Amino acid sequence: MSVVPPSNYYKYSSYDNAKSLSSKVEIKISCVDLPNFDTFSKSDPKVFIFLEKKYYDNNTSTSVWEKIDSTERIKNNDNPEFVKAFYIDYYFEMIQNLRFLVFDMDSDSDEWSKNDYIGYCERALGDLISSSENNVCTCDLLYTVPEGIKLDNSKTRVSPKKPKIKITIREVIDSQYVFEMDISGKNLDKKDTFGKSDPFIIISRIEDNGTYNKVFETPVIKNTLNPKWKGIKIPEVTLNNGEPDRMLLWEVYDWDRNSDNDLIGVFMASSRMIFESGAQFEVINDKKKAKKGKKYTNSGVITFDKINRIKNYSFMDFPMGGTEIAVSFSVDFTSSNGNKNDPSSLHYNSPNYDPNNFFTLNEYQKAISSIGYVLEPYDSTKTMEVYGYGGEFFNRKYVEFECPLTGDPDNPSVYGVAGILTAYYNTLQTVVLYGPTNFSPIIKNITAQARNGLPPPYQNNPLPRYHILTIITDGIISDMSKTKEAIIDASDAPLSIIIIGVGRANFDQMNELDGDGEVLRSQNKYSKRDIVQFVPLANYINNPTLLAAETLSEIPKQVTEFATTYKYRPPYL
Repeated sequence: MSVVPPSNYYKYSSYDNAKSLSSKVEIKISCVDLPNFDTFSKSDPKVFIFLEKKYYDNNTSTSVWEKIDSTERIKNNDNPEFVKAFYIDYYFEMIQNLRFLVFDMDSDSDEWSKNDYIGYCERALGDLISSSENNVCTCDLLYTVPEGIKLDNSKTRVSPKKPKIKITIREVIDSQYVFEMDISGKNLDKKDTFGKSDPFIIISRIEDNGTYNKVFETPVIKNTLNPKWKGIKIPEVTLNNGEPDRMLLWEVYDWDRNSDNDLIGVFMASSRMIFESGAQFEVINDKKKAKKGKKYTNSGVITFDKINRIKNYSFMDFPMGGTEIAVSFSVDFTSSNGNKNDPSSLHYNSPNYDPNNFFTLNEYQKAISSIGYVLEPYDSTKTMEVYGYGGEFFNRKYVEFECPLTGDPDNPSVYGVAGILTAYYNTLQTVVLYGPTNFSPIIKNITAQARNGLPPPYQNNPLPRYHILTIITDGIISDMSKTKEAIIDASDAPLSIIIIGVGRANFDQMNELDGDGEVLRSQNKYSKRDIVQFVPLANYINNPTLLAAETLSEIPKQVTEFATTYKYRPPYL
């Protein structure tokens, strides 16, 4: 049995540090009396959470509701208590409006058109904090469609029960640590008439006011009295809010498909006790104990076979800890951009072109400068690769799809954003715009680079570099199926792909590649993680700061998700 606490486990100095300018709060959600949409069963609810962002331009403000996360889907339950918690930085001096949309999920897809809209609630974070009672704020669910969101509410039902959403909110101490556990049960009580038991565990945190806050539920292990739960991961802030002596309730149940779950028994243990007590606990059923008296021993034993408290690295830990952010650009030189010498062309260079003046740049140059200047500081060498596709380059009479704009196949790198803009400008002097628009060659090229020299996964190896490929395009992809396959193949590599659409073409295909709505798939293969972010330049054409913010918003999450999934760490940490 491997239950060895790290040397720093008992030294929680972070809680003595002075508070930062923001506080972190934990939000958990439950619903009451949701209407039934299904004929023969209850609803399968899921909640999507949005944060309002306001942008100001020319004395006008624009609200954009950004999805920040969603709960798990709970099947056949009109009064769901969602386990997943959300963590938000709270700023006293800011208005932070939150929106909670509740759906009955009829499919595994998060696409709203495939599911039934139940209702929504909208509250400011400060309002939730000030109006809560015992850390809980109860709000009515509204049936109408909230402003700024397109969805179909034709099936929405007005319920006489007046459905509500309960939002539990509490301040938390930020922690980068995660508990990883292997848990086993031995000789649990038999609960099923024609079988053994189908055990699972519910973990609840006991709050200061004596209430129980459900924080985790293990999978069900079918038909066994000796279950094993491997690879359980729980963030420290979720489990104990960074307090090793906070008591936890561990309830062991037998799962039943058609009736309420049967309680096998419970035990109480803090995270410190799990490390210190030998990590073995008797499961006690008080009703059975009262009935059997002295003959009762226990209803089984739960053993913690392995426990580790592991640091979950933040995005900044990687570039600061030695991970190189390798940046590449790929530019569309297909004929659909228009004659490069025509002022209507997306490649047209204005007579007053000044690389230092954003408003004199064409759309490709705007995209390059907006994204490049943000990414440049993260690349320790300041060298970035720049390619072209879909044209005939350097007087060669054939079309290329991963042509280095330096003119040197062995050295596609230039120094900084200025070097990219220069290489692009020089290429325009001789390139013949052609076609088609093929993405897969450059994606395969950068994926191969990302895998080159990468240490094996799952061994806590250092992550030497993480690649970001920005593809700028004006239109429809010609090799869509191959592009999907290339992205799916790249989804387990240290790579993020940004696609920027210039001009006014139909970009529906790009939204399909962006995996925010559902997992990208091709035939029987699925993307292991979302690595694509698509942004239409037209929405941010005159605001480079906003363009960069929208385009790069998912990069930190994608870096940390890759490192966490495949167990990589910063080289120097």
